[in-house]
Amino acid sequence: MLLPPVQALADRDVAKLLYTLTGVIDPALAAVEHLDPLGIKRRTFSTVERQANQAMSSEALITKVIGAIDDSLVWASDNAGLPGTARWASWTAEERRDWWIKRVGPISTVAVAYPGVFGIIADRLPLQTVIGFAQQAVLLCAVARAYGVDDRHRHVDLLARVLLNRNLDSKAVLSTTDAHTHASVSNDLARGAWNGIGKSRSILSELARRPSSRQPWRLLGALPVVGAAADYIGETGALRRAADNAVKNIR
Repeated sequence: MLLPPVQALADRDVAKLLYTLTGVIDPALAAVEHLDPLGIKRRTFSTVERQANQAMSSEALITKVIGAIDDSLVWASDNAGLPGTARWASWTAEERRDWWIKRVGPISTVAVAYPGVFGIIADRLPLQTVIGFAQQAVLLCAVARAYGVDDRHRHVDLLARVLLNRNLDSKAVLSTTDAHTHASVSNDLARGAWNGIGKSRSILSELARRPSSRQPWRLLGALPVVGAAADYIGETGALRRAADNAVKNIR
């Protein structure tokens, strides 16, 4: 089956793609850090006082149990170092980066590696490419925020440099007028669909440039079932390389 040729995306197209992506990532990361509807994170900044009661009624006992559960949630949140807690506030930028890469990273990598159970068949599908790129983009934006970089354009430029090996000035690129924005719409629906397929293939080709598994994990990833474990190890290494590269570009 003939498909439209894959063409390299222009800088403007890449900037628009990443700017749209960070428009979802950045608010989500801000919510993780700042939202505290139950007040659990806020209470990690105060010492939990424990009072001993020798004799207590059943109602007092229930209250005590509920209070103990609540205190345990506060302790668990702080002990886990969740963003917005007292422990998180006391950490250095490097410690916050390690929290995202070494604690959240291994969990999220499971989703990236899972298609590997299908072996080489998974390589025929763009699922792993898309999930892997999204995971790295989220965690690299989180790393940037850990170092005090929360500007959306800087996040776009960082993702372009680290994941796509492109040097962009997204603020300048996106401020220019797109010459094709006001072009007349073609009545040829078939041609429009054809061009759409070509653009989608170009986007997938661009996303595939992200840091990924190295040998021998890439070779083992082609095997059914075992491929998931190989992909997990390879993707874990790829994520850490991307994070190290991101830190170099931030400093």
